[in-house]
Amino acid sequence: MKNNILVGVLALLFLADLILITQENLHSLRFFTKPLLVPLITATYLLDIRKKATPINRYFLAGLIFSFLGDTFLLFKWAFLPGLGCFLLAHIWYILSFVKLRKAKMIGSLPFILAYLGCLLFFLHPYLKEMEIPVIVYGVTISTMAYFSLCTKNKWLISGAILFVISDSLLSFNLFVNYTPIMEQVVMTTYLLAQISLVYGMTPSKRF
Repeated sequence: MKNNILVGVLALLFLADLILITQENLHSLRFFTKPLLVPLITATYLLDIRKKATPINRYFLAGLIFSFLGDTFLLFKWAFLPGLGCFLLAHIWYILSFVKLRKAKMIGSLPFILAYLGCLLFFLHPYLKEMEIPVIVYGVTISTMAYFSLCTKNKWLISGAILFVISDSLLSFNLFVNYTPIMEQVVMTTYLLAQISLVYGMTPSKRF
């Protein structure tokens, strides 16, 4: 019952956030919608693991906390680097979680992951300027997260990681190449679905 209420509130806040993205005069209200999305997802996760918590759950919970901090920082134009740093740490915690759940080495996937990362960075290179090094480091980190999600052979974790890669790729285009509100809505949608998929995959009953 509590989970159903949290999911309902999450859906309403997410819908409000999507609408606010397109309303420039109401954009400041996103300070009350966007930062609450991940905490609500985290609350549902805590309810699911309250009697079954393990070190793996704590690693993943740390990732969710840093995601919340990243969402908050990215609302401020001056705080892009702190926001990027928080998401970098979030992915490191996700990686540690996935390593603990690893079932196989997926070496065959590495050429595809590296090819995608290389193409993305090649495309973004003319637009990054002083942000080139931070974006490269972040790109390598999220690609590593995607690789270790494949190693878990958990369809929800794999889906979440792929959605995260898609969301961050679109976000980089929106930030550095050409901003549009519609693209930001797509970024938020894929981002939220990514976090929900990861949480679903990390609940004890859905890990295997």
